[in-house]
Amino acid sequence: MLRKHLLLGLLMILVAVTTGCNGTKSTYKTGAAGEISVLSLRGDTSAMTADQVADLKRVGTWMDRDIIKQLTRAGYKARLLKSKSDFKGPGHLLIIDVDKYNPGNRAARAFVGFGAGAASLDLDYKIMNSQKKQVGEWKDGVGSSKGGTYCAQTLNRNAIGQLQIKLENK
Repeated sequence: MLRKHLLLGLLMILVAVTTGCNGTKSTYKTGAAGEISVLSLRGDTSAMTADQVADLKRVGTWMDRDIIKQLTRAGYKARLLKSKSDFKGPGHLLIIDVDKYNPGNRAARAFVGFGAGAASLDLDYKIMNSQKKQVGEWKDGVGSSKGGTYCAQTLNRNAIGQLQIKLENK
């Protein structure tokens, strides 16, 4: 009986070590990063309701923290700026501006499902060098039936891939 429990315990340890203890691996290229500052703008909110502006602020705050975390994971020395005039240093400036935001309908997402009430987020990106000259720009947008932060997370991953492509060629 004791031997059976010992074998079961060893089997559980083996399973935990081989499957449960693997960390998530970054899919970003590392090594050629450098310094990057991020300026996140909220776009034109004049056509939005107060609730939509509040939701955009919540999603934007989450997106700002996540982009810095993802850039750091990709090997960049990243920092978040409050205004464009704060960029004085080496490296590059990534400006992220909200083009369109639709928070969707949480009730439809919860009760209907199947993509109903999906949120969508469209962003404009610009990359500036240390001389404040634009070296790249692009637009990206996604929708998600899980909400705005999922849109932001996907766009942050896409942005890092674009950064690596655009800055690698410079």
